Parts: sequence; structure tokens; C-alpha cells
Amino acid sequence: MKRLLLLLGLLTSFAASATHNIAGEITVACVNGGYIATVTTYTNSLSPADRCDLLIEWGDSFTETLYRVDGPSGTCPPPATMGIPLGTQYPNTQVNYYRNSNPHFYPGPGTYRIRIKDPNRVAGIVNIPNSVNVPFYLQTTITVDPNIGCNSTPYLTTIPLDKACLNHCFYHNPGAVDPDGDSLSYRLGPCLDTTGNPIAGYQLPNIAGGGVMVIDPVTGDLSWCSPQDGGKYNVVIYIDEWKKLFNGPYVLVGTVLRDMSIDVLDECNNDNPDIPDLPDLCVDAGTTVSFSFTITDPNNGDRVYLSEAGTPFNVIPAADASPDSAYLTAPYTVNFNWQTTCERVRRQPYIVTFKAIDDDPQVPLLDIESMQITVVSPGPQFLNAVPQGTTMQLNWGINPCNPTNNFVVGYKIYRRSGPSGWNPAQCETGVPAYTGFQLIGSVAGYNTTSYIDDDNGAGLIPGVEYCYRVHAYFLDAAESYASPEACNQLKRDVPVITNVDIQSTGNADTVNVAWANALPNGIDFDTLLHPGPYILTLERATGYTFVSPVTVTSFTVANFYQLPTAYQDLLLNTVGTPYTYRLSFSAMNGADVLGNSQPASSTFLNASPADNRVVLTWADTVPWVNYEYAVFRFNTVSLLWDSIGLSLNNTYTDTGLINGVEYCYFVKAHGSYFNITLPPLLLNRSQRVCATPIDLTPPCPPILAINSDCFIAQNQLIWTNPNNMNCGTDDVVSYHIWYAPTPNDPYTLIQTVNLSTDTQLVFSNLLSVAGCYAVTAIDTFNNESVYSNIICVENCPYYELPNVFTPNGDETNDLFIPFPYRYIQSIDLKIYDRWGVLVFETTDPDVRWNGRDKNTGRLCTDGVYYYVCTVNEIRLEGIVPRNIKGFVHLFGKPSGLSD
Repeated sequence: MKRLLLLLGLLTSFAASATHNIAGEITVACVNGGYIATVTTYTNSLSPADRCDLLIEWGDSFTETLYRVDGPSGTCPPPATMGIPLGTQYPNTQVNYYRNSNPHFYPGPGTYRIRIKDPNRVAGIVNIPNSVNVPFYLQTTITVDPNIGCNSTPYLTTIPLDKACLNHCFYHNPGAVDPDGDSLSYRLGPCLDTTGNPIAGYQLPNIAGGGVMVIDPVTGDLSWCSPQDGGKYNVVIYIDEWKKLFNGPYVLVGTVLRDMSIDVLDECNNDNPDIPDLPDLCVDAGTTVSFSFTITDPNNGDRVYLSEAGTPFNVIPAADASPDSAYLTAPYTVNFNWQTTCERVRRQPYIVTFKAIDDDPQVPLLDIESMQITVVSPGPQFLNAVPQGTTMQLNWGINPCNPTNNFVVGYKIYRRSGPSGWNPAQCETGVPAYTGFQLIGSVAGYNTTSYIDDDNGAGLIPGVEYCYRVHAYFLDAAESYASPEACNQLKRDVPVITNVDIQSTGNADTVNVAWANALPNGIDFDTLLHPGPYILTLERATGYTFVSPVTVTSFTVANFYQLPTAYQDLLLNTVGTPYTYRLSFSAMNGADVLGNSQPASSTFLNASPADNRVVLTWADTVPWVNYEYAVFRFNTVSLLWDSIGLSLNNTYTDTGLINGVEYCYFVKAHGSYFNITLPPLLLNRSQRVCATPIDLTPPCPPILAINSDCFIAQNQLIWTNPNNMNCGTDDVVSYHIWYAPTPNDPYTLIQTVNLSTDTQLVFSNLLSVAGCYAVTAIDTFNNESVYSNIICVENCPYYELPNVFTPNGDETNDLFIPFPYRYIQSIDLKIYDRWGVLVFETTDPDVRWNGRDKNTGRLCTDGVYYYVCTVNEIRLEGIVPRNIKGFVHLFGKPSGLSD
């Protein structure tokens, strides 16, 4: 007994001396491809378990001893130092920094978990059972990947030790700053054991101590409103680091775990100070962010200490909030100032956190307020667009901002037809889609400030006013403001097609092709520089693209003003194909080739018949803008074409028609170049097409339900009538019932129901209720719907053997047979005597053993017999074996009964 007491005393002494860890985290800095880890712990300075060094696991099977640094010298042997006392606000508490002196290099790309383990935590943590015997564990995860570069984790600028008060809100922010400008998100989680799993029995503080604890995933503001039970609590803040890959998504590149302590005191006569809500801001690089706010405290006379955290306070020039770092009597006004520069341009906003804590001698309470400040780049200061042949030469000014660590990757170029009238709003960077601009290209390099727009090799269109915008884009995908708008149009030195109008449809159709000739104003086209004779050639190709053209006609005139502006192309077949036209133009009798017009096609119409409707679709490829289409249908009474609707896209559905009646259509395109030197309205008709509506649309599928009763072997199918489902179906006349024994088997038709209002069917006396069912609906035109929802039902097989039988010839219980069974395909039964000799076997589920030995035919002696049986059950997935085993008592025969 004395030895036991001594051992218990030693264990108790060890636990007391080893309990010192309160909070901490691991952060990592990347230096030239190697990694420097800093393990920060907060410990009880009175504990004899002071650690001069800690063992770190790098996650690649390599461990290393880290010495404590940055503290005063003392009892720790060099190079280790002592811990740093935190002062009167945190009595008997010290902070310890452990760091490797030489960078750690990983063997290759991968995700690595860096961790430390140290016995033990402090005693009395409410939400960690028996915390005094729970080791302290920290981990940080980093990703090593050449695609993300030399990446460092965020570092934390606030202390993870706070006091709270019953029935008062508690606030905390870790003050995370990412040196690479990566995006951070925050979440709460449990404290971990030494395997990286939640500590057994751990509860979040709000579960163990009441109230609601949440963390803002963007700002990291943690609030607990409000603790209901006093004591010490620990919780982990997970800080996830996300990096924007170039031209790719955000990817998770690391996670820092902060294990923090909250000490909730039972009694306090104090209230939280208050920082007002601060709005998020967005500013142009180079401007000064300035604002003021007033700190108040409901307890008159309380002094309040302001501190701040966030990247703006850790860069040059640094942000300033004053007065701060001193206890001042509330209320008082704080002035914030931050001179931004181009170096601060990035996609993610900067988080600025203010913390106000009062000087209550018992329980200082605090308030936290976070805000976001986004810094955006001005864009190129000018943009010029100069026409050159069928292209536009663009030149712009170099972007004013090019941050060192978030440099300009290049520029994006956007185009639209006609001026936009758009002026970017404050912090409206890039070129939004609503402006009508479309991205047409990009160039790489900060100093690349030119681009030739040739419409991907097709050439631009004379007569169209092209307008452009350019903006810079940065390494993290941030965008500058757009440049000023630059508009111009090509010189009208070649013809411009305005019409490809189908005037008749039949075996000898006519297409009217019209155009505007070059503009002879001396600027676009100069007849003195390009004298006649002039040759104008009209070519035609089949389809929408100008491939393998044929010459339709050619005009030669001596005087430019004698050039024609239209031609009727005859004897065509517009029903079978669209046609595309182009004009070529030359002077000096062909010696001076001036160029070609842009090709333009006819509008080609298709008509698809459906149930009581015809669906019209059409297409064209033209250099102007067709902004709407008028749809015409032939009136068989008036013998005129009636306009029946307008479409802003390339489709129209004519409804309310009669099946079996032919309807004929054409569409007329309304278009324009939106150029004052060209006709304002261009009208071009498609060919005429006819179609006869017919019901080819299957009905919508029924919705199936099944009531299955496996005890009476019955399945009742119930389904909805699509005629009553408001799904556009009104002519269902019958149903098909489909069945598959298992989900993987093909479905077979098992029954037809010939009345649409009959929506129930019962299958009784089934050998198996297991199987899958579906229903389809059939309409008057014999169109069949897709399957309804498929429902599979399961059997409830049962098979049990008795434990006694009496084969004594009295015709009562003479046979060994099972209890009434269901859904059994077969069995494999073997019965053994007590010496293990097989006396009976069968595959018949009815068994019917008469008690006789299979080898001798003699009645077996009284006793206990052992059986093993494989029961093959009929189930939804097929035949499923189930093994059973047991004993059966065979009671002897009466005297005089012959064997």
C-alpha cells in the first residue's frame, strides 16, 4: 500500500509540474525556398515545467529541436533564452517563441502538417475533460508547390488570452496578417489531441458554457454572446489561407490553428465599451484614407485602451490610428489615416481591426470592430484607335500602377459597336458585361501597349463604328479601371453590302443583293488617287461561309458614279440552302485592287412541326446588326401574308394551330449598321417554308407511388394522370407498367392499362414483392413518355427452424420442417450428430427430415443434433445467402417401434 501511495504521489507531482500550456499557434515563413517555423506558446510562468526547447515534426518524417528565442537570458543553456513575461494584464503568464535557425527544405511538392506536442495543458479547463492530463498540441498545414511559389503563412498580431464576464458579450480577433497578400477565411473548431483529432469529450465553449459563439469567416471577428457559466475555456480558430492561381481558381494553400483561452469570471460590475460600426471602403491607389470615430463606454469614468491590427499597420507607409496605446477616459475620438500607394493594389481587401478594452480592475471587457479597405489601380490614361485597311491599330498609355509583389501581368482589350456612354463608378474596375463590351484579346507584359484588332483574321467591317476599352490585370487577378473610350471606323474604300433579300421562293428563286459603294469624299476613297475604269465583281457561295465562291456577275465602268448598287440573282433554290455574297472592287481596270466587302448571307428559315404548333428557327451571317425579326404567316382566306409577331432572337413558336393543316412562313430581318453614311434600316426576307403541325411530343411522365405489403405478398401501384398535372399534356389514353427484378436488370413491359383515369393497379399473391417498377403514359398519337420515377421495393424474407421434433410415428411432429417461411429460393442444410457425423442434408426449403440417418437409413438415436444452413433469400439485389446454425432435439421412439 505504501508503494501505491508513493506512486500516486509521484504521478500527482508530475502532473502538477508538467501543466503549463494555455494557448499558442505555429506560423511559417518561406525564405528562398526553405521554411522557418515559429512556435508561439503562452504558458504559466510559475510552473516548473518551463521548456527551453520543443521538438517540431515537419510533416516529412523529419523532426528538429527548436530553441526558445527572443527572450532574456537565464537558466536555459544557450542558444535558448527565457520566456517573456506578459505584464500585469496577464499575471503569471509568459509568451515563448521557438524558432529554427536554419531553413527547413522539403523533399518535393506536397501538403505537409507541421506539429508540436507538449505535456500538458493547465488544469480546470471546463470544456476539456481532465485537462490537466491532456497534452498540448498545435499544428499548421502548408502546401509546397512550384505553382504557388515561396508561400508564407499568415502571422497573428493579437494575444490569444482574454477574459470574459457572465452575461456579457465576449469578442476576439486574431489579427492575422498575410505577408503575401493572400485571402484568409476563418472558422471555429475543437482543440485537438496528439493524433490531430478532436479531444475526447471536447465541447465548444457555447455548448459547455451557454450562449452563441460565431466567427465572421471574412474578418475573423469572434463573438460569444453571452457566456452563462464561468471558468476557463479553450477553442481553436482555423485560419485558412487561399491563393489565387494565375488564370485559375483560388486554392487552399495552408491552415494555421490558433488554440486560444477564454477565462469567464462569475462576477463583474462592468459593461463592454463600444466602437461604432465602420463602413467598408474602396479607394484609388495614391489617395489617403481618413476617417474618425468615437469610442464610448456605458460606465462613466472608465478608461479605454485602443489597439489595432491588420496589414495596413504593418506596411510602409503604415496606417495610423490616434490616440492609441494608452488608457483614455471615454468618450474620445480616434482619427485614422493611411496614405495608400500603388504597392497596396490587390484583389482582396485589407482587414483593419480595432480593439477597445477598458481598465476595469476585476474583468476588463472589450469591443472589436473590423472593416475592409480595398485599394484599386487607376487604368491607362489614354487609348487611341486608328484604322488600317480592315484592321484597327490600338495604342494606350502604360498603367500608372505596377506593384512589386503583385505586378501587372498584361492588358485586356474590349470592343463594342457604337459608343457606350459608360463612365466607371467608384471602384468599378475592369469592363463589366452590362456595358455591351466584349473581350476580344489580351497582351502580356506591363510595357506592351499596342494591339491590332482584325476580328480574329476575318477583318473588320467598313461602316461600323468600333469602340474600345483597355484595362490592366495583375498577378492576383485584380483589374485596373478601364481606359477612356476610343471609337473609330474603317475607311469606306470598298463596297458595303446592305441587302440579301429573298424576293421569291420556288424552283427559280430570286435574291436581291444591294450595297453601298465606296465613299468618294477624298478621305475614305479618292477617285484621283484611284482612277477608273472600275471593276465591281459579285460572287456567291453556298451556305453561311464564303468558301468555294462562283462569280455571279461583273460590272466595268469608266466613271465611279456609274457603279451599280444592286443586282437580282435569279434561278436559285433558296429552299435548300442559304447563300452568301461578297463584292470585290478594283480601279485602273483591275490593276489597282482595292479590296473586298465583308460577306453577307441570306436569312435561312427552318420550320419544325409539333403538337398544335410550329417552331421556327433561323440563322444568318451578316456584317450589320439584325436587332429584330418580323414573322409572317400566309392567310389562306385573304391570300395575304400576315405579320404574327416579332422576335429579338432567332426563334419563334406559332401556337394554337390545328394538327394536320399546312402553315407557311417567312421572317423579315430588321437591321442596321448604325452609321449615318449608310441606310438606317435594312430589311431582308428569308425564304418561304411550310410545315404541318403534328403531335410528336410525348406526354409528361406520371408520378408513381407504391404501397408494398410483403407479409401478404402484394404491391399496390398508384400514379398520377398527366392530363391533370398542368404540364402541357391533355391527351393521355393509356399506360404501360414496367418491371425489373433488380435495379441492374432491364425493364420489361408487364401490363397495359387502357383507361387514362385508371391510375391504380394491384399485384397480389406474388412469389416476391421485390423489384423495381415504372409507369409510362401514351397519348392519342401513340407517343410514349419517359419512365416515371422508378421505385424499388424490398422483400422481407423469413426462415426459421424448430429446436425439437419427435419422429415416433404418431403422426404428430414426426418430421423436422421449418416454420412457415417466405421469399426463400433454396437452402443448403447439413445436420450432424454429436460426433460430427453427417446424418442428413438437403436443398429443399421444406426439409422434411424423418429422423433417419442418410447413411444407414436407421432412425437416429435420441439426442441433440447440430445443423448449419445456408438460406438463399430472394431480395431486391438478387439471391442473397444468409447463414444460420443451431441445435435440434430428437426425442426417441416408443418401444416396439421398428427401425
